[in-house]
Amino acid sequence: MDGGYTISIPTINFQGANAAVAEQMAKDVEIDESDPAIQSLRKALEEVEIVGGEAGTESNESNISTADLYEADEADGQETTQKLTDEQIDTVVKQYQNYLNQWADNANVLGVQNPFFLDFNDDTDGLGILGEMLALDGKTVQDVRDGKVKYDDLTGMIFTFTYGDKLGIEYYGKDVTNAREEALAAVTASGAQTKAQKLLVLNDWLAHNNTFDMSYIMNSGKESDDDKPMIAKDPQKQEHEDDVYNAIYEVYEPQIKQNFHDQIFAGIENNLRTQFYEKAIQQAVYEQALGKAESEATDEEKAAAKEQAEGYIKQNKEAIDKDPDGYVRTNFGEDAANQMKTKADAFIKDAEENGVEVDPENAPGYKMTVEQITQQQLESDDKAVDVDGDNQPDLSFKEAIPMYAQQAATGMTTGVINYWEGSQFGAFGMGTSVCLGYSKAYTYLVQCLDKDIYLKDTNAGYDSSNWKTAKELYYTDGKLDTSKNYTVDLVRISFQSDVTMYGEEQEDFGSDHYWNAVKVDGQWFYVDPCYTDVYTEVMSRDRVETDGDMNHTYFLFSDTSARKLYDGNFSSLRSLYENEATDKTYETAWMARAASNVYYADGYAYYMYDSTDLFDRVNSSSMNQSQKAAEYKIVRHKLTEKDAGDGDSDYETLINFTDKENDDDDDTFVSVLKDGKMVKNDLLTKLYAQFVDEQSIYPSIGLTAALYTDGKIYFNVSNDIVSYNPADGAVAVVKEYNTVSAKRDNTKLFGGMAFTTTSKDSADFTVTNHPIAGLTVKGDKLIVSIGTNFAFISGKSKLLDHSSYGYEFEETDYNPTYTNYKKYQQFMGSQSNDNDEFMWSANFVDTVDLKTLTGTSHNYETVSVPATCGRDAFTEERCSDCGLIKDGTRVEKENTAHEHHYIKFHEVYYTKTDGVKNEADNYVCPECGACITEPVKSKYEQANSTYEKRKAIWDAAIKNEAEGHTYVPTDAKWSDDYSTVTFQNLTCESCADKIDKLDCLLSSDDNATNKANRDSINKTLDKAVTVDAKMVSHAGTCDEGVTAVYKAADKTEDGVKYLVSTEVKGEAGQHTYSDVKFNWDAAAIKDDDGNITGYKTDQKEGTSVTVDEVKCSVCGEVQKNVSVSVVKDTDAYKAPTCEEAGKDVYVATVTSTDDNTVLAKETKEVAIAKLGHKYGDPVWSDWEEKDGKWTTTATFTCANDATHVQTPEVKIDSETVEKATYTKEGKVVYTASVTSPDGKKVVNPTTKEVVVEKERLAAVENLKASSSVGKVKLTWSEVKDAEGYLIYGIRGGGNKYGYIGMTSKTSFVDVKALTSDYNYYWVFAYCKDENGKMYPGLTAHYVYGKAQKCAAVTDLKASSVKGGVKLTWTKSAGAEGYLVYGIHPGEKYGQIGRAHV
Repeated sequence: MDGGYTISIPTINFQGANAAVAEQMAKDVEIDESDPAIQSLRKALEEVEIVGGEAGTESNESNISTADLYEADEADGQETTQKLTDEQIDTVVKQYQNYLNQWADNANVLGVQNPFFLDFNDDTDGLGILGEMLALDGKTVQDVRDGKVKYDDLTGMIFTFTYGDKLGIEYYGKDVTNAREEALAAVTASGAQTKAQKLLVLNDWLAHNNTFDMSYIMNSGKESDDDKPMIAKDPQKQEHEDDVYNAIYEVYEPQIKQNFHDQIFAGIENNLRTQFYEKAIQQAVYEQALGKAESEATDEEKAAAKEQAEGYIKQNKEAIDKDPDGYVRTNFGEDAANQMKTKADAFIKDAEENGVEVDPENAPGYKMTVEQITQQQLESDDKAVDVDGDNQPDLSFKEAIPMYAQQAATGMTTGVINYWEGSQFGAFGMGTSVCLGYSKAYTYLVQCLDKDIYLKDTNAGYDSSNWKTAKELYYTDGKLDTSKNYTVDLVRISFQSDVTMYGEEQEDFGSDHYWNAVKVDGQWFYVDPCYTDVYTEVMSRDRVETDGDMNHTYFLFSDTSARKLYDGNFSSLRSLYENEATDKTYETAWMARAASNVYYADGYAYYMYDSTDLFDRVNSSSMNQSQKAAEYKIVRHKLTEKDAGDGDSDYETLINFTDKENDDDDDTFVSVLKDGKMVKNDLLTKLYAQFVDEQSIYPSIGLTAALYTDGKIYFNVSNDIVSYNPADGAVAVVKEYNTVSAKRDNTKLFGGMAFTTTSKDSADFTVTNHPIAGLTVKGDKLIVSIGTNFAFISGKSKLLDHSSYGYEFEETDYNPTYTNYKKYQQFMGSQSNDNDEFMWSANFVDTVDLKTLTGTSHNYETVSVPATCGRDAFTEERCSDCGLIKDGTRVEKENTAHEHHYIKFHEVYYTKTDGVKNEADNYVCPECGACITEPVKSKYEQANSTYEKRKAIWDAAIKNEAEGHTYVPTDAKWSDDYSTVTFQNLTCESCADKIDKLDCLLSSDDNATNKANRDSINKTLDKAVTVDAKMVSHAGTCDEGVTAVYKAADKTEDGVKYLVSTEVKGEAGQHTYSDVKFNWDAAAIKDDDGNITGYKTDQKEGTSVTVDEVKCSVCGEVQKNVSVSVVKDTDAYKAPTCEEAGKDVYVATVTSTDDNTVLAKETKEVAIAKLGHKYGDPVWSDWEEKDGKWTTTATFTCANDATHVQTPEVKIDSETVEKATYTKEGKVVYTASVTSPDGKKVVNPTTKEVVVEKERLAAVENLKASSSVGKVKLTWSEVKDAEGYLIYGIRGGGNKYGYIGMTSKTSFVDVKALTSDYNYYWVFAYCKDENGKMYPGLTAHYVYGKAQKCAAVTDLKASSVKGGVKLTWTKSAGAEGYLVYGIHPGEKYGQIGRAHV
């Protein structure tokens, strides 16, 4: 056992930071084994097999470190799963016990855990609490089975939940308790009398104070930023991200360091122990081999024994090192093993206390303890940690420890922040959460509400020590008991369905959604606080979350209805109350019909009533069932101790937006409660009609209402905020949004929720006359959401196009009759125009200070609002601070409203046919956004309720678009009296203003239809035109000076639509005479037919132009001293042309004889008939041949205007004077004629005579050549009209082509044909004229043949003879001899012999 010890540090492959930390932190935790939750968890852990489970591994491995937890299964590439050891199970249970202890110690912030998370088992996983925790962490039971969940993941998950709560309490605990106080105060203030009413108050309070985090949902689970759909231009860290990171790093860094320390320490001791055993065994073998005392042995004997001992160790080293103690016991006996173990333990203890020599060769006698060596290694720069798994050291311990701590802290920080999203910390602290955050926040509020159930002493407050435990609340004999007296829990639905997003199908798309189960009067019901708040954003998806827009269908509904509602779209609905939550009482109660937040005052609940019954629609089997149109009302419900009445009548109507004279009327009007009866309100009727039209332009805009402390109800209709006072029935427009500017917060991931109003100078976007999507009152703030069509995809080419942040322009062509739900598509007809492009349309959010708005101090200024489609321009007084409208100050400028100007928009849809996106033309008015898609008629009559109306709009839009743009002159020059306006350059303002602001007017769009529209926006007329204008409205008094609006709207003579107006402020004291009536009849000059040809200008009595009373159009004052004069306006004269009428223009002027002031003018135009064309005889061009035809052109020139030239189509006739034959030419004469512009036939005096070539006989057909001895015979078919046939040819390749013979038959024998070469033949039919001259016909293909020298043998026969075979045949003519060829057996074909004649 002589010699020193070698200290070697193994390369460490560190894995399992979470497990390592968990094992360190769980050491001193005491487990309450009587807790049913602990029992359930332990049972689940004992059954599960997981990556990193150590059950069955060698005992010494588990004692060394957690670094060896994971070994890849090289056979199938999947990591090995094993059951957990008792120590690992205890670690997890202790972690969870610590989690429960922390929960109990902070119940004032956390409440009591839901039963759902304590012991929820199903028949397939049996994982209990573990299964639900995995689900919360984004894992599944299948992930466990597939080896995707490791022991380290499990410990890290519980650590995340623990620290999520721990840090959430630290940073947001006060926010949670404040929320509790505010929410419970709201319940008290509401006057709620029933449990259901109190739950409703909590539900709406939560909706007011929390926002759904869509970006979390969309980005969750994405591995890289490139895969995340929602990104921000300037993303910011979560407010406590660094705090969380630092806190977790402080936990992990020392624990990881300690883990490395323990691994090194254990590794050193294991190494020393192994070396000790090797030396001890070597000594034992040495002594055994020596067989005597060492002092008695010779040097040779010692050397031999030593060699034998060293060889033994070398041969058995692997077995010894694997289990030294076991090896000794097996090979040397128990006594030797016990002695050796005692010595080994003493050696290790001495090494720990006194050290061992670490370098006996260079520093003999210098010792270091195991701890000193460990610390030396921790501080060493030597690489010792394998980072990439290649069994090679990459980093020193100094480098590896902070790296692993940083990695762990980074991952855990994300986990903690995500955990907050699903808890009350997100809902109450951050103000944003996902559905689980809504549900856990609602759980907490309900538990705080039900103090008598969840607190030990209802009078002792919410201190943590006063909360009951889950064991007390939920369990009977160790098992969950849903009949126990608790009142709130969670429910989870796992959605799974085929969905599409921007035309791309996602099959079996799955996601989990949570809601609450609540107990009311001993009966379980469901409340979905998330969907009541954000139904539009998460289900309809065509608009973002809108404050004030609520859907209380999801308040107190049944399990039965939930399963029916989501039938076919979920894989599981996990609830402890499937058989208990079956009561549908509240699904038709008053609260289910509330489409807004509910407000309370004086014992009433105020809300916007919507008659839509979602559950009833789901239960309807077809669209043909009688379904009333939706009704909208502002109502109030008297709070009593009963809530289960009929929600469609259990209220008092304050405003009815869909009132009718008779139930079967199609037309509706708006009525208000005033003096105890419902009275029609014209203002609201007009605004509601606007709102209905806007619903066809902007998706998911709604009517919402809110009650403020001044006793008035504030609601939105169109782009107006209107107030209603229940006390006296007074209705007033409080604020109108005409021009709205907004700025985008570029730090927000969800762009649709990033817009707030601002001044125009600092805005990113400005819109006009957009409707309000919803409003609500929060304290003294009125939150107003102005609807837009800026959408998520606007500017993107696809979902993950990160070159754009979306929301760059507004979408158009909304199709209100389209539905994504396949169940209803069959009813609505086959439609291609989907609404995917409107997904998550943004709102511009404005916050109005109600104290200011309802106050008495206002700075009123007169504002002018320009006209738009269907709405006149107007002025009114508004407060420059808050926008309050001064009641009664609006002055409309009549007849200034614009008409729709439709343009054709060729759009490519996201729907597809055979995998190709559909596309079509639609019509859009750029000014107001009105749009129409070709309506599709359904075979179901109920679905056609709006078809005829939409079809009429479609037809009108086509006609409107065909008329072109409505242009506004850019160079308008008005006459002094504004009776005429002159212009030449025009632009379509409604289109020009929306370039790159609407999807139908994008400058990047290269579609031919859309480009042509953009190119026609600006126009210049050939020459300036002057058109008449008239005053269409006026305001003010003559004493102060009248403001008049003059307008000209018509088409130019070229058919160009124009619209031009101007506003003129007159001088004080100046009158306006726009209604003076001129009498022209007496001065008219007429022709014999009574047509007016002019007017007399001399103004003689009886033949003059006169006027009726000259009265001011504004004040009515009459001007008596006037004179009338008439002049012919030579400047306005237009000479007639051939095609256009001319005109004489006469101007009558009324002048005051007192001061010669011109009071009024009127113009009369007298048409001068157009001259018409005067075409004489045409000029004929020379005859010419074109494309094998003879033609000529006739040109007519108008004598009145030489620029008017016509060349009508010429008719060519031909006559054969002499017919061509085979022997002589023919003759054809061509004649041209034309119909003149005045309808007369004109014949060209010059004809064209053309010689026709002789006809030729047809070519011979079926020409064939056959060879015989000394000749070639030709045959062919007879040719019609042929008198004979000429044969030409070439005999042999070296001879010339020439005459061979002729015949009158259809065959010919060439007896001179060569036998040595081929002969070529052509045959021509011919005929003769009277002089005997031959005329050959057309030629055909040639034939060829070679004359035979002799004929083939015939009658060839073979017969056997002795010694051979005899051949015989008939003698051939011309033969001089015979060659015999054949094949003998086994030989090739060849000559056998020859015979002579």
